[in-house]
Amino acid sequence: MSQKLKNHRKFYPPHHFIFYPVTLVLLAFSVVKLWNNMDVSPEFVTIWAVISAIIVLIMVLSLMLRQHYALGLQDRIIVNEFKLRYFTLTGNRLENSTYHFSDAQVFALRFAEDDELMELMHQTAQNDWSPSQIKRNIKNWKADKSRV
Repeated sequence: MSQKLKNHRKFYPPHHFIFYPVTLVLLAFSVVKLWNNMDVSPEFVTIWAVISAIIVLIMVLSLMLRQHYALGLQDRIIVNEFKLRYFTLTGNRLENSTYHFSDAQVFALRFAEDDELMELMHQTAQNDWSPSQIKRNIKNWKADKSRV
């Protein structure tokens, strides 16, 4: 399948479609148990409150750990690949050019094919396009199939 604006997001099925739904169901179950036992016994309330808190903690930690390191590293790699690509196309370092892009703009620009990249960079710099605007203006989408 070719990558385009509408399908460029990537999901990790074990996390997005199994782990998180299961933990949400467990959280809902524990909150219902907590609610239903409020008038029965204080021990049950404490137990189900602790179970609910542990489930929330597991969910938050799994989100943070799963993405924090991988995405930080991926961002650095994308920026460096973009700098190399600019150097390959122009023979000049991006740091020495008049272009100054945010990381988010670089992340969007990477989807442009080489033949339109320089014009897109120029338009982005002149108009301060957001990443969404950059992506909408890409005519020939260059897939990034190796991102995390």
